[in-house]
Amino acid sequence: MTAKRYHLPYLEEVRSQRHVCFAEQLRSANRAVSKLYTQHLGDSDIGITQLSLLIRLYYFGEITMSKLAQQLETDRTTLARNVQLLERSGHLSIVRADDRRSRQVRLTDKGFESLQLTIPRWLDAQNDLHSRLGHGPWDALFAGLRGLVTLGNEIEQSHGAGQGRGIRQKPRTKDSTARQPTE
Repeated sequence: MTAKRYHLPYLEEVRSQRHVCFAEQLRSANRAVSKLYTQHLGDSDIGITQLSLLIRLYYFGEITMSKLAQQLETDRTTLARNVQLLERSGHLSIVRADDRRSRQVRLTDKGFESLQLTIPRWLDAQNDLHSRLGHGPWDALFAGLRGLVTLGNEIEQSHGAGQGRGIRQKPRTKDSTARQPTE
């Protein structure tokens, strides 16, 4: 039995192009850059994502989860997962804020020691990537990525957080039927 063939004119026009989707290309680039940083961090007890979080805690001292999520430009659910991992490993601690409704996160001695050991490796990764890209592309990428983050913030503000993720489903009605592929 052979698989049914579908036809979409636009996809046929771009069939020979390696990367059609900007989001796909950006994810591929993120994986490549993450591999480089992971290679440089070596046997460090924290990864690049955890390092970014610990650096922010170093800067802010003690900060609420909400403000930390804003600073890292991530959602609170993703942040909560990373914070829990770092709390279990002893790199940070969570304390109740003065108002008792919110939690504050702070760097621990172990977290500070990890930063001391990892920052030189991170700087090596930064310098390696910078030398591979060159000064012009490095600056252009930083500016472009900053623009994308700004765009994302604007989209989130205008459409609300959390919308547009995952597989979209149309609301079902009593008379709705599943679409069948064309032959």
